[in-house]
Amino acid sequence: MTSSCLPPPRKAPCAPNAGTPPEGRHPATVASLLFIFAALLALVACGETSEPHGAHDSAPQPAAAPAELNETARQGETVFNTHCAQCHGPEASGTNLGPTFIDRIYHPGHHGDAAFHIAVLRGVRQHHWTFGNMLPVPGVSETQVDQVICYVRHLQRTAGIFKPTEYQPTC
Repeated sequence: MTSSCLPPPRKAPCAPNAGTPPEGRHPATVASLLFIFAALLALVACGETSEPHGAHDSAPQPAAAPAELNETARQGETVFNTHCAQCHGPEASGTNLGPTFIDRIYHPGHHGDAAFHIAVLRGVRQHHWTFGNMLPVPGVSETQVDQVICYVRHLQRTAGIFKPTEYQPTC
């Protein structure tokens, strides 16, 4: 007894179709693989690479033609050379005692000006480097820290760490 309410029998989903090649990969899979290979080849040819999350280039960036230091930055350079350069190097290039500030990790969007104030006035625990904790720097006023920040941001901008449209120093 057959019922007219039952749907017609269906072909099994794994049954071969007449249009599918008998062996090998499906044409859409081959085309997808070729597209992915071509895209990867284009990225490599253009020099595009991806970095792991949190990776950064610790080497100083090549400096562009240095712009003239304003008076605040010039004062900051003097304070930096007196109190900071022994650990952070000439022009904030880093030493074996302290990190360079000419690095994306010290971009104003990651280490804002307040981070510099805290580090100088209170000290800071080691977190992005292997130099140990930074102790407070005695004898440096908040005004002098502002001057040092102005100088460091000038060096960073000159080195291309940030664009003028990303951050405007207050000095």
